[in-house]
Amino acid sequence: MKKKRGFTLTELLIALAIMAIMAAVVISVYRGYVRKTARSSLQTDTRNCITCVAAELARIALTGGSPNFDNCTTRISRYTQSCSVSPIGEEVYQCTCNGKGIISDSKCILTTESTEFESGSQNCE
Repeated sequence: MKKKRGFTLTELLIALAIMAIMAAVVISVYRGYVRKTARSSLQTDTRNCITCVAAELARIALTGGSPNFDNCTTRISRYTQSCSVSPIGEEVYQCTCNGKGIISDSKCILTTESTEFESGSQNCE
């Protein structure tokens, strides 16, 4: 008599448990990757904002008038909720961008005098 070949229920359950553990690890790594990419996008939006502010200030220095920073705060990515420009001194402005979605707790701050993110920036560096 020939012996039947096949998988037992125990073997199938063990294989399923191993696949579930591997899936959990992969999902965790993927979420970390997405979070890192989102923070990088928020940093880029903050740098673009401060570059736009500096260009507007240069335009004002050459042509006169009052600065209009509306264009600096509207060009944002999918991970940036909002960017705002505020004066912090004479001829010194600050851009603050807030994250959304997976990085809703993040905030990046740059000034026209700095090249690095401020230490008060939460989860920006």
